Amino acid sequence: MRKRINLVLLCACLGIFAAGLYGYHNVVRAQNEEREHVAYRQEMAKLIGSIKDYGSRARSGNFFVIANGGAGLLEACEFLPEKDYRQLLEHLDGVMAESVNYGWDMEMDNPMPEDEQENFHRLLHNGLAAGVVPMVLDYCREPAHVQTAYREDRYNGYLGWVSARRELDRLPRELPENDNDFSCRSLQEARNYLVLLNPENFSSREAYLQRLAASNYDLLIIDAYYGDEPLTRQEVARLQEKPMGGRRLVAAYMSVGEAEDYRPYWQAAWKDKPPGWLWEKNDDWEGNFRVRYWQKEWQDMLMGSPDSYLDMILSAGFDGAFLDVVDVFYEFEHLAK
Repeated sequence: MRKRINLVLLCACLGIFAAGLYGYHNVVRAQNEEREHVAYRQEMAKLIGSIKDYGSRARSGNFFVIANGGAGLLEACEFLPEKDYRQLLEHLDGVMAESVNYGWDMEMDNPMPEDEQENFHRLLHNGLAAGVVPMVLDYCREPAHVQTAYREDRYNGYLGWVSARRELDRLPRELPENDNDFSCRSLQEARNYLVLLNPENFSSREAYLQRLAASNYDLLIIDAYYGDEPLTRQEVARLQEKPMGGRRLVAAYMSVGEAEDYRPYWQAAWKDKPPGWLWEKNDDWEGNFRVRYWQKEWQDMLMGSPDSYLDMILSAGFDGAFLDVVDVFYEFEHLAK
């Protein structure tokens, strides 16, 4: 028994030492990056602008970007000077904030604390005043909470949606809020939207496409892939038509702040020999790794070649890109302190 206890204690100590060493290396990296004058918020704003410019050139101006977690970019501050802030506003079409009404701290129906909510409202109203579409995604199931969330979003001028599932893997049974048969050709025209990022619960690719095509949302935010195969131009065009014939928008998910080990670009060798742009594992999401998004090697994987992620999205005919994990800049700013 004593040997077993000693072994457990030894393993625990080694684990603590390894965790401390890993944390130390992360701090050292952050400090080194600070000495190299990495302006994390400015670099994220620049990346968003580059993606917008690249997509717009490829689509003759008809390409939009939505920054999920980008509310912190909606004000000029010491981390984002006025000039950079104004340039960002020229490129940004929409910003999504999650759990502004309900779903705080990853808990369904949990309201956001008032002080946090006030801060989000201030930032989202900055975006609204600048012509950026403020989007809110809440997570709740209680009918009274659902009604409150939509009422608050309407009052504040937000484009809102309430999901009963944090996994974002199913279509709601009910009709969309502000259901309509009108065509929607720009993000500013959207009256409702759906986020469905995990299609594994559908029995087949065709069943997935049928359900999406039969829905009446103005904007679909979906993954660019079904399984290991990207959606084709024909499939995206099918989804861009609403049931009554009106046009709708279809945006593709693209993580810019994290790499995902289930994507085609991932290389098995990175587990033992990670590239310089790969930072640390995100323990909250399996298979996700935070990245140094300002480094050229990572940005080259996102855009600039036929095999890059954004180029694949463009070739499939998506109307825009839903940029995820934009708020990773907070992690770097925190470590740099």
